[in-house]
Amino acid sequence: MIRDLRLHGSIGGIDFFAFAAGAGTHNSYFYEEEPSRIRFFSRGNEFTISESSVTYKGSGGSFCQYMFGVEKPVKDMAKSDISNRLIMFGAFLDDQEKVVFTNNTEGVETFDRLFLQGHAVANYFFLISSEYEGDSRKRQKQILKSVGKFLKRTDLLADDRDTELLGHFCAELKEKKSVVFIFKIINRANRDYCNTFKGLYARSRELAPADEMLLEEIVIRNRIDRYQQERIKIDVMYNHPENKVVVDEYRDVLVRSMERDVIEASEYARLNRLRTLSIRNNIPVVLFDTLDELLLKGKKIQEIEERDYLREARSILENLFFKDPSLKQHIIKDDIIRLVKAKHAAYSQNDRGFEQVLLDIGRACDELARETDDFRVFEEFSSIITYFDRYDNVQALLSQLAFMKKIDFKDESLRSLIGNKKAFDTLDPDLFKTIFIKELLTNKYITAYGKRKIKLILKGIENIQQGESSLKDVMAELRSVAEEERLYHETHAAMKERMRSFFPGLEMKEVREKIRADITAELAGKGIAAKLPERLFEKVFIDLRKESVYLNQIFPTVIHTMDASLREDFLENSGLDRFYIESLEKEYFEEKNLDLSLLETLREGKEILSGGGGERI
Repeated sequence: MIRDLRLHGSIGGIDFFAFAAGAGTHNSYFYEEEPSRIRFFSRGNEFTISESSVTYKGSGGSFCQYMFGVEKPVKDMAKSDISNRLIMFGAFLDDQEKVVFTNNTEGVETFDRLFLQGHAVANYFFLISSEYEGDSRKRQKQILKSVGKFLKRTDLLADDRDTELLGHFCAELKEKKSVVFIFKIINRANRDYCNTFKGLYARSRELAPADEMLLEEIVIRNRIDRYQQERIKIDVMYNHPENKVVVDEYRDVLVRSMERDVIEASEYARLNRLRTLSIRNNIPVVLFDTLDELLLKGKKIQEIEERDYLREARSILENLFFKDPSLKQHIIKDDIIRLVKAKHAAYSQNDRGFEQVLLDIGRACDELARETDDFRVFEEFSSIITYFDRYDNVQALLSQLAFMKKIDFKDESLRSLIGNKKAFDTLDPDLFKTIFIKELLTNKYITAYGKRKIKLILKGIENIQQGESSLKDVMAELRSVAEEERLYHETHAAMKERMRSFFPGLEMKEVREKIRADITAELAGKGIAAKLPERLFEKVFIDLRKESVYLNQIFPTVIHTMDASLREDFLENSGLDRFYIESLEKEYFEEKNLDLSLLETLREGKEILSGGGGERI
């Protein structure tokens, strides 16, 4: 007996699948095909696919995966298990985000709108053919009650398990006499771009120039607009498992703050920590920026007086429109430094307001160009934007050097830094150091090796500019530090394991020499190093002793007294990496089954006092 049917076809730039299951499927499934469309119909339901749109009428709706970064109803954003968008025919959300049903269950959806407002690659429609002859609103409510929860939460869409989707849909509906139709509409061009980008990004979470060229060929061939490209890229990057876990935690912090007008200091500190962690893990910052735009909704995250740089930036950029043309170049040259510093201030404070200023000015330039057919103002604005692109490029490269343990820093990256520094030097010889180097070197989360690499890269670029070093020389020094960093961490892991059994004997030099020989042999077997320098070995030994003293003596006292200053004093003066020590602290709390909120309190630099006598607890 036939249990279900599947029909596959193409029309224009669309691939489609039609699935049917239920009572009498073999004689209830009708369709007619014409050169420019295909129409499905059964018991008052109708679904037509043409080259540019779909037309529907009957009991049913549409659904798709939520793409990362799209607007969601507040109720959906607050529930992490909701992953799909569901729209019932003839229904809409009112101002209170309540579903309102009507009897008008027919309509048209163009593919441009469908793949822009829905999923960029695949969208689903469904119809239910039954003997029901009552009010459409009541029928739609029945269907939503039966299958709504399933459709909004199922992961079968993400896994392309369409046959199982049809089976589960019928099981949830629980109507043995009804026939269920599901139509899957696929944008071939977007699917090609998405699959290609997903494969390239999965290799190392970054794209080589050859990869970018391959993607651009797909874009040109299929005429994929820039907005769709960005939507697809952001969604693919978010769904990478190593990105998703950090980004979801960031989202959860924002969601918890949605009912308040202000983000609390503790939440803001956690958001900043997650952003810094993202740099170490090479997670694109655009994922966090997108969440900020969707969820912050104008919430206050800093004091009013800290926004002066935004007003200043806007006033400078508005000069493009209101000042005498003979003064524009003078104004841009004099004020470009203040704009770059405003950009840096916004970056340092995680303030998206600066990006909003640029969007407003860009929109005004675009409108002026369209109204007057004069693109000079737009071109002038674009020349300013170039400095912000340079800023983002330098900030990304230096942040990776400062915070990431393993980074494949290539010759072209160094050339890019040299070119960008030269551009900033033409504005102000001290600008590069002021906005990039000084703040990085004083960042409390920078690693010891990160600090060395930042100092080395600055000195190396200066030497190259003065003709005292070659690019090859600087790259060799960087690789030497990176290799030492790798050797340090490998040695650290190996010695930490041995310290559990050799700790008493490590006070004796001959014992340490024996361990050094063992570790050297172990690392050589991995092809890491032929020899382990004594200096590096002793540094690892001393650092491990510091860790031990902290975890066994200082940290328990810090917890008992809730003295955040004692903890901070150790972190500032020990020379150990803060990220690493914080991971040890978390492990300590988990092993001792302690309340992690106390650890957050300590990290925020607070002290907890009891209500009575003021004693620390």
